[in-house]
Amino acid sequence: MKPIIITVDGPSGVGKGTIAMMIAEKLSYKYLDSGSLYRSLALKLYEKNNNPENILENLDESINDISIDFRYKKGEKAQVFVNGNDYTNKIRTEKVAIMASSIAKDKRARDMLEKYQRSYLTDEGLVADGRDMGTKVFAEANIKFYLTASVEKRAERRLNQLKDQGISANLPTLIQKLLLRDKADTDRLISPLIPAKDAIIIDTSEFSAEEVFNKTINIIRDNIKNI
Repeated sequence: MKPIIITVDGPSGVGKGTIAMMIAEKLSYKYLDSGSLYRSLALKLYEKNNNPENILENLDESINDISIDFRYKKGEKAQVFVNGNDYTNKIRTEKVAIMASSIAKDKRARDMLEKYQRSYLTDEGLVADGRDMGTKVFAEANIKFYLTASVEKRAERRLNQLKDQGISANLPTLIQKLLLRDKADTDRLISPLIPAKDAIIIDTSEFSAEEVFNKTINIIRDNIKNI
């Protein structure tokens, strides 16, 4: 029997990582955070060639020499380990985000990362979150969720995250950054951010993470036997 695949796509700030991780934990499935893969590869490439202007240099060598593992505990954010080293905080900088965005536009890099992403698929089942999990990487997924939320709510969530980290920011600037990121993601020629035709769309603007999780897990149970 083929393993169950559940995808959770959507733009920044909709809570897809949190929900995907909660689903994976509940079902004892493997978890894949595709955004962290791009960021981890970007940082690894930068560490190798120290040239952010030509981040794709040594791509072939690095993709074959990288092991990315996600570890998570109930109530905590996923930790990202690259070749056994904790990269969780290292990859969450604006500099790494910009480099990862450059990689996301490159077809060769996306093709190579797609093969790497599919290696996460095991018999235990998989929950994958990102921007093209349901439309491209795991188009055969059993259930596809696409989460959305107003840009104001997304910016508010991001502002609270930054405050928790002791980082100052303001709402108008965050809204502008999100709008620019949305445009880059949706206008990208390669695997643009769009809901899969068979995706279940959920607006998370007015719901807590727990409420969204309950909604998704009920849908999963209604559609997949023995869960």
